[in-house]
This record gives sequence, structure tokens and C-alpha cells, in this order.
Amino acid sequence: MHGNEAQYQKLVDYALQVSADSVVIGGDIAPKGNSVTASIEELKKKGLPPDAFIAMQRIFFKERLPNLIRPLKERNIHLFLMLGNDDCKANYDLFERGEEEGLYKIIHGKRLKLTDHFDIVGYSCVPITPFGIKDWEKFDLSEIPKNLVKEYSERKRANYKLAGSLSTLNGWVPFRFSPEMEKKDSIQKDLDQPLFRNKPNKTVYVLHSPPNDTNLDIIMNGNHVGSFAERLFIEQRQPYLTLHGHIHETVAMSGTFRQNIGRTVSFASGNHNVDKDLAVVVFDLYDLRNVRRIIL
Repeated sequence: MHGNEAQYQKLVDYALQVSADSVVIGGDIAPKGNSVTASIEELKKKGLPPDAFIAMQRIFFKERLPNLIRPLKERNIHLFLMLGNDDCKANYDLFERGEEEGLYKIIHGKRLKLTDHFDIVGYSCVPITPFGIKDWEKFDLSEIPKNLVKEYSERKRANYKLAGSLSTLNGWVPFRFSPEMEKKDSIQKDLDQPLFRNKPNKTVYVLHSPPNDTNLDIIMNGNHVGSFAERLFIEQRQPYLTLHGHIHETVAMSGTFRQNIGRTVSFASGNHNVDKDLAVVVFDLYDLRNVRRIIL
């Protein structure tokens, strides 16, 4: 939702209306600069300091987000939350403060109880993008299967911008991914940890990036930009359910918000943050056949 307060209000109102058990927001929760569509580059063009991006998000976490979501806590509706690739890691201290106040549970890098029978696990990182903020980006693969060598190489050539910036409380600092990092730190290596490998058939995975070559990872030009590592993980581990964000236009491009990979079911709301309409996916965790994508 990228800080779109009208959409937050609609989400909270609907959750209260249907007495939801849980609400899951899978990243990109804070404003993008001085407006919901601004980027670091756009701030520079307008003559505004790029640090305004970090400061605006800091204000959102401290002052705006708690008031927007507090009604959920008052009705005992559980909110599971994590940051996305457009959310500055420098503000994580204020993000954690909301958890300390009991407003939500942070799921990135954690396994938490969702119901009596299911856990929920979150993961904010995405494959390297063409954009400037590198706080939550990583190389996708460290060990590349032979059948993916050509496709993965082409993806890196077309999509990876290795130079960018990391957010700090003192502003942006330059950063560049090096070839050495690819073998040491990747989405693939993270997903191979016990946190993710354990109990896949009883776990809901909230992965900000969608898996590659699916209905959930199509950008405006028709290209697929999802994670190879996530696709391999889903194929091999066959989790019960995965939820994804990151690509706003994918549902409009593919015509559907769902994807089946073997026994695994995957959903993406495909919400656009630039107007008041909000796309949400509503489902009964114990009966995924009756899932609905609705526009509020």
C-alpha cells in the first residue's frame, strides 16, 4: 500500500466488518517519499533532499501507522506485518516499537503461530532490482541449476542494477553488490535454512517477491521478474500456501491472482497503491477453494 492511508482505512474497516481472525500485509507498507508514487530519483528531480524519503517513512512508522491499525488490536484481530523492498531498514527501530506495543507481529525472519494447526513465516528480501534502494535486495541464486544458467544470466543482465544506496539514520550511503557476494549470501541460501524448511505443509509463507515464471510476477512489459530461488523452494518443499506482493500490475497482466505449483497454492493481491481502491485476497485457511479477490 506504500503508505496510502485511504487504503489502510479500507483494509481495517473491512477486517472489522467481517470479524477477520488475521490480517497479513506482506511488505511495502510505508510511503515512497513525499507521495505514494515518489522515488529517490524523483525527489532529486524536484530539488528535495533524498533523505526526505527516509524521514517521511520514519514519521509514518512513529505517528501514522499506529493510529491507522489500532482498531484491529482493540477487536483482537491479529495483524502480521513485514517490510518490503521500498521500506527503509534504517527505520526498523520504530517498526519494532509497534510490535512492542502489541499492535502487530513482525514476521520477517520469524516463525510464529498463526492458528492451532498452522505457522506463518515471513521474508522481505527480493532479487536485485533496477531501482536504487538496496536495503532488502539480494542475489537470487548461489548454486545455479544447469537448466537455469542461461535464463538466470539473462535476468541478471536485464534486471539487476548492482549499484544503489542503503538507508541509515544519517541519510543514504552508496552500496554496490560484488560478484563475491553471490556465492556467500542469496535468497536461495536463506530459504535453505531450517526456519523455512521445517513443516512446509503446515506453514503459510509470506514472501514479498513472487516465484519466477508464474501468474504472480509479470510486469507491465509482459516479462517475468520473480525469484528463481523461491520457485525452486516451492517445487521442492511443496508448502501449503504462499502469499506474495512486490509486483503491483501482475494480476492485471495475467488475469488471475493465484498460481498452483504442484500441491502448493500461491496468491497475490496485485494491489495498486495510487488510488483509493484496495485489492485484498480473502480466504479460509482451512478451505482454500473458496478464496476471493475483492476490490474495496
